[in-house]
Amino acid sequence: MRKRLWVPVLVLAAGVGVWAGPRLAVDEPVYDFGEVVDGVVVEHAFVLTNVGDAPLLFIRDPLPTCGCTSAPLPRRQLAPGESMELVVLFDSTGYGGRRVAETVSVYTDDPEAPVARLTVRGHVRRAELHQASASTLYYRYYLLLDVRDPDAFARGHLLGAVNVPLAVLPQWLDRLPKPFPIYVYDEAGEAAAEAAARLVEAGFLARAISGGLAGWRLVFGDLFVVGTPGTPPGAKVLAEGAIPPGRLAQGYLLLLDLRDPAAYAAGHLPGAVNVDPYALPAWAWELPKPDDLPPGVQLTLWCLDEDGTTASSVAEGLRAAGLNALAMIGGLAQWRLLYGESLLRAASWGSSPGP
Repeated sequence: MRKRLWVPVLVLAAGVGVWAGPRLAVDEPVYDFGEVVDGVVVEHAFVLTNVGDAPLLFIRDPLPTCGCTSAPLPRRQLAPGESMELVVLFDSTGYGGRRVAETVSVYTDDPEAPVARLTVRGHVRRAELHQASASTLYYRYYLLLDVRDPDAFARGHLLGAVNVPLAVLPQWLDRLPKPFPIYVYDEAGEAAAEAAARLVEAGFLARAISGGLAGWRLVFGDLFVVGTPGTPPGAKVLAEGAIPPGRLAQGYLLLLDLRDPAAYAAGHLPGAVNVDPYALPAWAWELPKPDDLPPGVQLTLWCLDEDGTTASSVAEGLRAAGLNALAMIGGLAQWRLLYGESLLRAASWGSSPGP
């Protein structure tokens, strides 16, 4: 497996030049991170200083031995005495049970040492069955979009859905996530087709769910439905472009955000349900176990917190109760490190509060 190693850079303050010509000095060329769990992204800033008396040129982008892409340097030159940070991110995914040492080569016009090698090393512990990396969730994540009016949403909706009525959808285009699939539904399928078409035209990866909520209930009854039991009349099978309910059910995700309400309100993954980790609601324990689900249906509960500690404990408990639960290793701090704040939305999202 090829590992990911990124190298963003920030410019800092100055040092003192003491050598004739350009000369690169590194504060500590080897960083030992100790021990991390498989899936954690290690971050370390190496300080590079030109200790010479002439400008130091970086003649190419830093090159990691892992064979993955590094970010280009924002500056190609350091004045005498000037320093900058080279921030190395090492993704430990796939290294579980091994001691590792990954190197980044830095190329300059230093006549005495044109290549400086920076090493990140340590031991990677195997993850537990209830732990998975932020990148795993990233590649499985989707947005479930309910485009009905708020009253209909309150009466019954799919767990984890976000409510954005069709009439106000244009106002949300700058807040919806473009890199991820968006599965759209309404009551019977017609409005969802219109919403999906608008989203596709705007550059989103959107698909309508065939038959809407009624189509879901015709296949699965009230499985994963919050609200009033029953099957609304008039389910329609949409034509080209719609996905059958079973496609969504194959990898149904429910995100449980275990942080306090203030942290959740400040920014959370769309569709995540905010719950108290020390008082999980009864519905969380009563969700169907894998053996109780219809054939081809899989439900995964993702437990999220800030650093992964509480989430790991909760996920372990849910798995002990027979549920398929995972904790994001390193928590949302790892998500931010990898993907920034772009998907973490404020509480204006109409996320499902749970049954």
